[in-house]
Amino acid sequence: MQQASLPVPQQQLRSLHPGSLQTLHQSPDGTLYPHALPELQSLHAHDVYHQQQQYALNEPPEPPSYGTQFEPHDIPPAAPFSPFATGYQHAPTPRFMNAPLPPQPQPLHAQQYHAPPPLPRLTQQLLLPPLQPHTALELVLRHAEPIQPSSHLEAGDDTPLSNHGRFQGLKLIANPPDLEAWRERLFHVDEMITLTEEQFQTYFPHIDNVYSHRSTQHHKRKRFVSHYWDCRLKGRPPGTKKSTDPDKKKRKRVARERDLCDVKVKITEFFDQKEYEEQLGQRPPGAEEDPTSPTSPTASIVANGPGQQFYGQQPVGGGWDMPPICMAQYTPSPQPQPDTPSKKFYTFQRVNGNGGNGKGDGVAGPHKHTLDESDRVKKNSVLRWQANIDKDNRKKAQGGDASKKTYHKKATGNAWTTVKNHSKEDDLKLYGSAFCPFVQRVWISLEHKQIPYQYIEVDPYKKPQSLLDVNPRGLVPALRHGPTWSTHESTVIMEYLEDLQTGPNLLPPDAQTRATSRLWSDHINRNIIPCFYKLLQAQDQNDQVEHAKELRNQIGKLVDAANSNGPFFLGSQISFVDVQIAPWIVRLRRVLGPYRGWPEAEEGSRWKRWIDAIEADRSVNMTTSTDELYLDSYERYAENRPGTSQLADAVNSGRGLP
Repeated sequence: MQQASLPVPQQQLRSLHPGSLQTLHQSPDGTLYPHALPELQSLHAHDVYHQQQQYALNEPPEPPSYGTQFEPHDIPPAAPFSPFATGYQHAPTPRFMNAPLPPQPQPLHAQQYHAPPPLPRLTQQLLLPPLQPHTALELVLRHAEPIQPSSHLEAGDDTPLSNHGRFQGLKLIANPPDLEAWRERLFHVDEMITLTEEQFQTYFPHIDNVYSHRSTQHHKRKRFVSHYWDCRLKGRPPGTKKSTDPDKKKRKRVARERDLCDVKVKITEFFDQKEYEEQLGQRPPGAEEDPTSPTSPTASIVANGPGQQFYGQQPVGGGWDMPPICMAQYTPSPQPQPDTPSKKFYTFQRVNGNGGNGKGDGVAGPHKHTLDESDRVKKNSVLRWQANIDKDNRKKAQGGDASKKTYHKKATGNAWTTVKNHSKEDDLKLYGSAFCPFVQRVWISLEHKQIPYQYIEVDPYKKPQSLLDVNPRGLVPALRHGPTWSTHESTVIMEYLEDLQTGPNLLPPDAQTRATSRLWSDHINRNIIPCFYKLLQAQDQNDQVEHAKELRNQIGKLVDAANSNGPFFLGSQISFVDVQIAPWIVRLRRVLGPYRGWPEAEEGSRWKRWIDAIEADRSVNMTTSTDELYLDSYERYAENRPGTSQLADAVNSGRGLP
């Protein structure tokens, strides 16, 4: 039967040795048994925490006399306080490993009690679950465990990544700023180059084809890592012997000549700014001052200044009043710090000539070849990544069937000759694609007017930055005239070329006739061109018949509005309306004929004479490629493959031209 406990003042409890609290019995749910001291149940956790700080931060005072500490407060002999066992001592901790042990106390009473489970961390209600048994060393080390910095991409960054050699997380960015300058610099390595982590991840994939990883060396007592790379043209012996198995399929390989270059570079990877400054004795270029770095004037103040307390606690005076296990239980965990990735730095230097390549002449000579030669031997990671994307895009454009055709990226026939004749740098630049009829409109106008220009072939499905600078939509044709001014849309460009007042005019001088030309140009754009693509993309035969009738009807309206004598729209000379429809007249026979059975024009008709005049015009003829280019490029339209073009999507959805 439990003996009732007498009330004890709080002030008395605050002077108790915490080891005496270990005899308090505790229920499984964390509440105290009824025989526990009522005054202890109202004791605030701050009072115990105050004692904990005194214990944790102060040198041990003289041990109290336990025999005289309890008697003046009228503690009855039967009170549930256990005397210290013979041989009691503090548990070893890193903080007090060398501290003197307090003397062994004398027992208060002959009655002995079995030690119950340790007291849980106190709160106002004392309802916490019981602690698992741990040593003070285990608990202190758990709280002292450092937070590891996390290395991750910024939120929203979807840049594709690559790994090369020992380097992880390299970014595959097609056209970063100043790419050519960085490639030249990292190729020649005339002096030691320092790169931030962002710069290294961005530009090294553009130069990794030049070098081949040879070895990686870790410092015994430092974190930084040295990576050694040889120039790829140095070569290396084959790793495996040739097979003598006569049934094994032989690989067709040509061994590259070895020892064509002696360059060897060392890339040192520093994991933070402090490590960089310790090794090189200087701050990284462009880096902010780090107060903890050895080169910072405030480093000694930070390292030895006031306020550096054990686990961030404030100094509090007091006595040696709590055993180590209580200190471990009540020591608050340090506040978690947010994950802040350390900023890495990389140094890039040439080390050949120092014995690393077998030549101890001390001369770190440059490459014995050009950067172009390295690019010829192997493509860098970014180019290989782009090639894989192009391959995947071709498969998608071909409906997953490699035998299917896709659009051509270069002009052929007479158009190719025109491209070569206008490849030199010029103030007026036309960005176009040979298969695009809207580009051919502008191309015919330039050739007709004999205006000097530069033709730049681009792939509008890749939308290179050079095209986006001229037309943010990434569509062709696009025109750049002068260093900054640009425009796009085929009809707008044709109007602009007319306003330059250079070469033969396409729009007549009479205002009314000019208005008529613009009106029928609009008819071509709104009616004839959409019908052309509806017929080409239709897969159902009945739909094809309906669209063919509609196309014939819209062409008939245009022919009826044309000059009766012809052969062109306004008479004997090619004009604005003729150039507007010419690319689709070219494609009637080359595209709609093979894919949809479009018939030839009737001999002797006004429409036949117009077609023949368009086909025979020099400007049209010199901007037209071979039939194969059109047949291949429009196969995807004829099969109505998904993602063929914005124009095809607009036609399928019943919208106007994009």
